[in-house]
Amino acid sequence: MAVKSVVELREEMLAVARGERKAPPAPPAPTLLSALTPDALKMLNVIATTPFTTVSGLAHRLGLAQSNVSRSLQRFAAFGLVREGREVRPELLTTEITMDLLKGTVQPSKKRGPPATHRRLNAPARKA
Repeated sequence: MAVKSVVELREEMLAVARGERKAPPAPPAPTLLSALTPDALKMLNVIATTPFTTVSGLAHRLGLAQSNVSRSLQRFAAFGLVREGREVRPELLTTEITMDLLKGTVQPSKKRGPPATHRRLNAPARKA
């Protein structure tokens, strides 16, 4: 996979939006599988259950370097798992993905991630 500059990426996105070219194919499934390490799944779980507005806040909560968290978020954004834009934000966009093992492709579902107020299914209920 060739590395593109920000200007090249912007021009590509604008051309797709104008209908002048097709969107690039979804990232291959093996790439996503290699990205979903136990630490990455923990990070996604924390993002889904705790509201963060900054990468530094998430990094502090996880006890990781901000650069490492930012890099992970960029990988997740490439798969449509977290919000991206001018800067990648720790906001989960989906909780489900569809993976075609024969074609080797991955697509995030249209289902949005849970609001941060939802608790994990296996989390114990709080006593009042």
